[in-house]
Amino acid sequence: MKTLLSLIKKISSSLAPVMALVLLVFIPLYPKLPSLEVPGSYVRIRLEDFAVAIAFLTALPTVWQRRKNLFKNSISQGIIVYWLVGLAATISTLLITRLVWPHLAWLHYFRRIEYMGLFFLGILAIRNKKDFKVFLIALFITISLIFIYGLGQKFYSLPAISTMNEEFSKGATIELDVWTRIAATFAGHYDLAIFMTLVMPIVLAIFFATQNKLKKIGLVLVFVSCYYLLILTASRVSFIAYLVSISFLLLLLKKKWWLIPIIGLSLLGSLFSEDINQRFAATIKVEGPKITQKINQALDFFLTEEKQKELAQKKSTTPTSTITEEETELDDTKEPSKIPKKTGQTVIKLTPTPPEQSRHEAAEIGVERSGDIRFGVEWPRALRHFKKNPILGTGYSSITLATDNDYLRTLGETGLLGFLALISIFLAQVPVYLNGLTKKKINQETKFLTMSLAASTIALLISMLFIDALESSKIAFSYWLILGLVIGRINLDKKDEQI
Repeated sequence: MKTLLSLIKKISSSLAPVMALVLLVFIPLYPKLPSLEVPGSYVRIRLEDFAVAIAFLTALPTVWQRRKNLFKNSISQGIIVYWLVGLAATISTLLITRLVWPHLAWLHYFRRIEYMGLFFLGILAIRNKKDFKVFLIALFITISLIFIYGLGQKFYSLPAISTMNEEFSKGATIELDVWTRIAATFAGHYDLAIFMTLVMPIVLAIFFATQNKLKKIGLVLVFVSCYYLLILTASRVSFIAYLVSISFLLLLLKKKWWLIPIIGLSLLGSLFSEDINQRFAATIKVEGPKITQKINQALDFFLTEEKQKELAQKKSTTPTSTITEEETELDDTKEPSKIPKKTGQTVIKLTPTPPEQSRHEAAEIGVERSGDIRFGVEWPRALRHFKKNPILGTGYSSITLATDNDYLRTLGETGLLGFLALISIFLAQVPVYLNGLTKKKINQETKFLTMSLAASTIALLISMLFIDALESSKIAFSYWLILGLVIGRINLDKKDEQI
């Protein structure tokens, strides 16, 4: 019996790196084709879910064997606490608030466990430094393949599989025109943009860490490929997240002289993207007056009643757009039409590119609609749910699939306890970053990797302000897995120090 258990543990230990490697490559590359439908929701069970389930099953013996060291990590403890709070929130909503279908509440709860569980798999996968190098190479190859497919999608009509609405999520292929924001192998352009902001700091850090000139050239090409895909997505928040995270990384690595060429070239390159320029210009034009108006309203509060009445008479009323809660899809600047193929498969083909003036107007409409949905529907809805149960929220899936702010979504679904538990996971990473920054006797590669992880996390936290980043399966899987892999690599140096 002992021999059998020993054999199982040995097999499990050897399979953990293999499964982690498969998931690191498979999850970003495999399009989001549905496998099973979930009643009452357009969330689908996909092939990646089965792959993750198999990985967990194979890793269980190793998790049990290394449980003491695995759960001694403060990040691991934060994740466990978040799971426990999520369980309490789920039970609370099923017994008290009763705002969700039980099967949907449990589905979304277990998906959080599924996403974050890859952190533990990542740690288990790193047995030596050679293992980590294999993962880095696999990641760079994956990025290159995403880039190639993205170019094919942009210029050669390769299909996209999106989940941005119920019809798309059924697995319909989408043919994009040359001006449409690409998604490559991801569920939407926002997901692709966030993924690029996660991996770009890692690519740049390895560039500075390596001394091989040929490798440096290859890493430059990978970095430029990521940047080009980021520009093609025309995601404003992700572009800002990229600029902040890369600047932060360069300062941490004491490469401040690289700030001007890298950030300067990044800003210069963005000028050649008509789409992203129009969206930033539309943001200033559309949202600027609204912000000014809110500031003036706040200042008017301090005026006397007579002055307030006088100002109210002078101000002319302006029409405002109304958004209902059903209108929760972002950036519908182009209306798709279904064109059935001879085989019977449904293809979504976007309308031809509109004229220059109408494209500019379409950008303004998209930005205004996006802002109205967030500020007028989704964010207030999340706050209303938070007020219903400030401690534990109203449960997973209770505020629909979109909130476009992970912080407000967490408050609404799991309350203050869930919010604090989630934030604690990120705060638990701070000592790791400080140790990598201040420790004198530390391997340069390890230090650079640690700082790149800090920059990637900052990019994610910024994206979470306007996007449900942690609810996107490809982003959540990739982030937690990469986090585990890097922490596993850092742990190797700690073991070397103890020897």
